[in-house]
Parts: sequence; C-alpha cells; structure tokens
Amino acid sequence: MIFANCALDSTITKANEPAESAELNPPQWPKSVAIITSDMSDEQAQDMLNGLQETPVQITSDMTEVDYLVGTKQFVPTEHFSSERKAIFFEPREEPYRVDVQVGYYVQVAGLGASAKDVKFDDATDGTSKKGPYCPAYFNMLGRSCTSLDTFWRSAENFTNLTKDGQLWAVSQAAPIRRIHSVNGLLLHDKGAMSSGGHLANVKVDGAIVFGSQQQFCSRSLTVGANGAVNLGAWSNVFVDTVAPEDCLKTPTDWHGVPFSQELSLGTRPYNWRVNWDNGSADQLGPSTTVNVPTTTVEKCFVAMEAVEDGSKKYFLHVPRPRIRTGDSPSPLGADLEGSTDDRRPFENVYVALAEVGDDIDNDVARKINMALRQGKDVVLSPGIYHLKESINIIKNDQVLLGIGMATLTAPTNGEPCIRVAAGTEGVRVGGIMFAASRITKGLFSPKTTAFIEFGKEGEKDLGNPTNPGVLSDIFCRVGGDIDREVSTDVMVRIHQGNVIGDNLWLWRADHVALAAGESPNFPDMNLDYHQVVMGECPGKTGLEVNGDNVVIHGLAVEHTTEDQVVWNGNDGQVYFYQCELPYDVDQNFGAKNFVGFRVTGKNHQLGGAGIYCNFRDYNVIVKTGIVHPNAFDASKVINPFIVHLNNGGRIMTVVSDGFQYRGGPVYDKDHMLSKYVHSKEDEEAPKKEGVKGNTMTRPTSLGWISDKLASMRGSRSNSPTGVAAAAGQ
Repeated sequence: MIFANCALDSTITKANEPAESAELNPPQWPKSVAIITSDMSDEQAQDMLNGLQETPVQITSDMTEVDYLVGTKQFVPTEHFSSERKAIFFEPREEPYRVDVQVGYYVQVAGLGASAKDVKFDDATDGTSKKGPYCPAYFNMLGRSCTSLDTFWRSAENFTNLTKDGQLWAVSQAAPIRRIHSVNGLLLHDKGAMSSGGHLANVKVDGAIVFGSQQQFCSRSLTVGANGAVNLGAWSNVFVDTVAPEDCLKTPTDWHGVPFSQELSLGTRPYNWRVNWDNGSADQLGPSTTVNVPTTTVEKCFVAMEAVEDGSKKYFLHVPRPRIRTGDSPSPLGADLEGSTDDRRPFENVYVALAEVGDDIDNDVARKINMALRQGKDVVLSPGIYHLKESINIIKNDQVLLGIGMATLTAPTNGEPCIRVAAGTEGVRVGGIMFAASRITKGLFSPKTTAFIEFGKEGEKDLGNPTNPGVLSDIFCRVGGDIDREVSTDVMVRIHQGNVIGDNLWLWRADHVALAAGESPNFPDMNLDYHQVVMGECPGKTGLEVNGDNVVIHGLAVEHTTEDQVVWNGNDGQVYFYQCELPYDVDQNFGAKNFVGFRVTGKNHQLGGAGIYCNFRDYNVIVKTGIVHPNAFDASKVINPFIVHLNNGGRIMTVVSDGFQYRGGPVYDKDHMLSKYVHSKEDEEAPKKEGVKGNTMTRPTSLGWISDKLASMRGSRSNSPTGVAAAAGQ
C-alpha cells in the first residue's frame, strides 16, 4: 500500500508540469470550465446550462406569507459552502444568446470577446423574456421570504445585455459585475429583498440603474447613458470615475415609507456632497452620495478567445493598461468596454494551473505555478480549491496571476502567505481569487505575522510605480466557512509596496460556518442552516494592513476580525467605499482595548463613503468610536462617514475620532439605527493637536464619559429585535 501511494504521488507530481517552452493554445481546460460554443443552438446551450445551475424549489403557501412567492420556484442557499468552483464561458458570435443563466455560488459567467459587444444576450425570437446571466434573491426558510444578504462569491463579466427587462444582479459582497453594457437598465435588488452592498466596475447602462434596497454600493468607472437615471439605494452610494447626464440622480421612492421626489444632479454637485439624515430610520433626503475622480484606474485582466485565419480558436490574456487622468480637476472617463489598448498576451505564454489531477488533489501545484512564474509566464488558475504547500512567489514585473471561476487558494499550514509579491516589482496584477485559511502549525522559520497576501516586503521602503501600479482586483478572503473552526490568520492582506491599487476587496472573518454532519444550529432563532461563530473560533485579528504610500482602494469591505479591522500606516492613501461589520462574538474587551472599524496613522489620507456597523450578539459591547483618523474632522479627508446599529446589544458611541475628540452618534436602537458625522464650523475652529501613531487608545477606557448618553438609550436586548436583520455577512 505504501508503494502504491508513492506511485500515485509521483504521477500527480509529474502531471500538468509547465512546458519548457510554449504552452498549449487553446489550453486543455479542466471539467470545471464549461464553454458555450458559438455554433450551439440556444436550446443546446440552455440544456447545457441547466445542468450547471442550482436547482430551485417550489414555494408553497405553508412556506411563506408573501403572496407573490406562492407557486413560484426560488433558489435556496444550499451551495453556500460548496467545494465546487465553475467558470462558464460564452464564445463570441454575431447572434445573441437567448438563454437564462442563473449565476450561483462560486460561479463566474463571462463572455470570451475582446469587447463587451462580442457576446450578447437577448430575449427569445418569439418575444419570450429571457434574462441572460442574472442573480436573483434567495429564499430564506426561516425568514419565510427572499433575501440577498448572502448572495456572495460569484461574478458576471464581459457581455452586452439586450433583454427588455434589463440586467438583474441582486447581490451582496464578493459578487462583482464588470465590463458589461446593459441597454435596458440595471436592477441591483430583487423586489426590495434586503441586500447589503456590492461592487460594479467598467459598466455602461443606457436605462435606469436602480440600487433599491442596497445599503451601500460602490460604482467605479460607470457610464450612464444620455437618457439614463440613477435611483439611489438605502444609506450610501459611492461613485468613482462616473460619467452621467445632468439631473440623472434620484432619491428612492417610498423608501422606509417616506415619499421622496427631490432630483439631485451628479454633475453639478460639489466634489463631496452630503445629504441630511434625521435621527430616525428614514433618510429625509436620501442616502449620502460620495463622488470621486481618481488619478488612475486599472481594469481587471480577462480571458478572450479569437478565431484565427486557419479556423482554429486561440486564447489571449487581456491585460488592460492603466488609465491616468491629469490636471488639477480631471474629468471622469467612465467605462471602457472596447479595450483597444489592452496588452494581448497569447496563451502560449500563459500557464493554466489545475487544482486537481484527475480526481486527486495536486499538493505539488504551488511548485508548478512558481516554475511557470520563474519562466516569465503569466498564470491562470482554473476553477478549483488549491491546497498550497508553499507560497506562490511573483518575482517579475508585469506578471499576472488571474483566477477564474472563483479559484480558491488555501493557505500553507506553516503560516507562509498564499501569495508573496517581491519588493521592487511593478505592474503585477493579481485578481479573481478567493483565499481560505488553514490550521496553522508554526515552525522555527514561520513568519511572525501570518497573512494570505504579502505585497512587497515588510520593513522595506518600496515606492512602486505610479504609472505602472500593482493591482489587486476581486480579492475575497475568508477565515472560516467550512466545518473546521480552528483555521486562522493574523492579517488577511498586507500591502508594503507603494502605488498599489485595490479594486473590490472583501476580507471576511466568518460569522457563520457550515454545520458538521448531524450538528444542530447553535442559534436556531437566527439561522437553521449554519453554525454561528462564537468567541475563540476562526480567529483573525485584522483584515487589511497598509504600510506603503500612495495606496488606493476603490471598494473595500472588512468584517468581524477581532482587533482593528483596518490599520493604515502608509501616507497619501485613499479609500473610496468602505463597509465594515464589527465582530458579533466579542465581549467588552474589544471596546476596552479601543479596537475600531478603520484606523489611520499615516498622513494625508482620504476616506470616502465609510460605514461601520455593529451587531454585538453575545455581549453588550460599548465601542468608543467607529473610525480613528488624524484628520477626522476635515471634510476633504473623511467624507460621509456613518455608523449603524443593526441588532442586539451594545453600541458604537461615536462615528469618528482624531484620537482626542469624538464626533457623531450614538446609534440607539432599531428605530434610530443610523448616525452620521456632519462636518461643522466648530470642528474647523477646534484646536489642532499633533497626529498620533499606532493604537493610541489602548489605555484603559473609562465609561464615565458616555454615562449621560447611555442613560438616554433604550435598554439592550439579549435577542435580536424583529424586523431588523444583520447586514453584510449574515
């Protein structure tokens, strides 16, 4: 038996080795990649797609009180922690595809065109409505209705939607929609089902884009057509590099039962514009709207296929070039769906990694990937779960490591990172990858701080290149999720290099994990499908640590880590769109040690559209402030920050602090759940104090300063109030 295992390991080790010279083009895709070919009929394509999609359930009257749901088929989150990963690619063709493509958990649906117009979706020729790629809300058995609060880990990219009903994409975190053109509108909610926030990038919408029930949303490089409209969401909308017509921006209608009619102009407002909230649950003038025109944006890399002269099909890795805006008041550029300036890299120089050989895990895959990278090749990670025994080391300029189909890297068990980008490199692109924590057994040479990504080298000054930045696109980390509750990491992502751009990062310490066989849920009043993480399980201290200068992130969400969620030490940083949920399972030590949702120690940092939420499920935790920033009261540095009390006991008492003074807040209860900080003249005239470094609030906390506020608050409850649900990460 020993000899048989040795032979098997040897076979796996030799399989799928990088070629000494050119790789195959077209590549030999694994079975986790499904390709809808251009010669398929729509019926053939739909039959193939039906076998790749989740199975909906019939909703009966004993399952819900919602009339319109009775008799319909709805999807349920049975694949929430599935081990399957899939990419569904559509080849370019002149005729539209007339199909429905439900984009489920751990699925990427993408066109293979060089331009978004090369793959189109439309209604049936007889006029029957079709959806193309879409994501609806999911039916929640306990809630007896639909929700989009946990429609995570999926993506739709690189196509044009011509359907008369427009594009439906009712998602929350880690579910981007990119490089698409929707001719008849973009619907980002499903009949008002709760949704906690998401990310779109490089998108053109001719009709209305409707955010609906989205609590927060980041729109980056969005172009709204001349006759289009933007119907805002619930609490906060961030628009980065957005081109839109005058008077296109509208507040919601009948949101929270309050009528809205005021029209707001995206183009004529000041650079950072605020609306006023009252003290209740309704926003009298709609959500806050933060507008930013960045210096540089870089689109995510993607795979394309072209028919060549001999009739064969060749694959190319498209690497979009940075788009740089110049001048003191640059204009937004919006979407670029043509990619005419992309660097097209033939797959002869692209290594396609496989997570498995046959039906067996390839434990030698990291060595093979590193071999290809040393050869100067780019690497595409095909869909699957990669069990790394060593770090993937990116050591050359301009190399690409691109995951497709939610490819997942499981961290080495010795504490080494999944990915290490060498100091001194420039133009490195990492995108489309999930990261999963392992049980760590540290050895003599293990790193002091464990992380999934080390971009640059700790302690080494590395300026990077502003005209050729490193890029992190669609990076989704999680500590926990499977049944193993002893997985851990210290920090999920550490950026030491300067001039790195992040575009859609969700860094999640699990608040819920899969149930073991035969296990009952520990909070059956919250959810029947999962185990709710409690103190000591799935430990993770911090989501993001930034030490490099001039690091910019468009779309950042960090949740549930047990210390500061973000620590930003670098200078001249920018974050536009930040969503954070503090951990559910901590006790008052979290508040006593003054951990916060976002901590800045660097100089000249901008933070726009930041929301910090609390849902202290197990203990009544009092947190002094949501954000610590040396320029907390400067309206040009901290823009539209707010805090939210979602559920249960405890509170965040103020929105922002400079380490000495505190402003905004508190939040009270489910009827007064949101509070923002509005810059005032008094703050402008307040005495300025020297900026401070590190966690300056680690001294013991006296709760006396909040006694008056606590006295006016309603008593904390041990159970969640009805009618209010936890948002991100529920």
